[in-house]
Amino acid sequence: MTGEPLGSVIIAAHNESLVIKRCLDALAPGIETGQLDVIVVCNGCVDNTAEISRAATRIRVVELSQASKIAALRAGDEIASAGPRIYLDADVVMTARAALDIMAALAGDSPLAGRPPVSFESTGSQWPVRRWYRVRAQLPSIQNVLWGAGTYALSASGRARFAEFPDIVSDDLFIDNLMAERERVIVKTDPVIVRAPRRSADLLKILKRTYRTQSDVPLRAPTRRAVSSGQRGQLTDALNLIRRDPSQSFDVLLYVSLIAVARVQARLNTGGASWERDESSRTGT
Repeated sequence: MTGEPLGSVIIAAHNESLVIKRCLDALAPGIETGQLDVIVVCNGCVDNTAEISRAATRIRVVELSQASKIAALRAGDEIASAGPRIYLDADVVMTARAALDIMAALAGDSPLAGRPPVSFESTGSQWPVRRWYRVRAQLPSIQNVLWGAGTYALSASGRARFAEFPDIVSDDLFIDNLMAERERVIVKTDPVIVRAPRRSADLLKILKRTYRTQSDVPLRAPTRRAVSSGQRGQLTDALNLIRRDPSQSFDVLLYVSLIAVARVQARLNTGGASWERDESSRTGT
């Protein structure tokens, strides 16, 4: 099949040479048929992410000198095709089938936003990380949110809801706050594969970033909600999980404790980093 693509997949990539090939390989069937327009925006890269991306078939590559995910998203938006847009992290694996199913789901006026289901691969992680994600997978309040999955997608009408991505770190929470629950959908298709951090310290690193930056969203987004309803509902879900299955009490305590530690670190802003990134899950295998 050739012709106009169904929509664009925008991948903001900063020094992702270890993982960008597996990301693009998973999308290859849709790229080769011309159904997916894939744009890799390399921002501030000092490795060969751009070269690896250009070696793939029919990939459009943009290079920015500035290391900024938001600048990359804006640059991708400027040249994206008409139709739905999928914003995909470079270290996440989404199949071509999933991308095409999302494009189909968002081709009309409703829903406005969506994503596939998410599966966290934690086989090689320390036991606290594995058990933390085991609890996360059982919390209903965060199963239908757009943040935390390494990807989200917008219909043309959904993308028209805002002018450009604001200068905030939590772009997925920004999008989630723009959309009412009835306006988003979790598409029944192949799940995206997100590799969990290897160590508890790495998990705390990304949790700290989440809680350190979420306060930026209500200040800039045109919404009255301070944080996603999914974030507010986690504690209630966790308590309900214990009531249903007391054998998971330790895991729930671990889950809540790590979040509490991350919140304290975020408040104190220990380390002062502007972008806490987990490197342990970025491997080429």
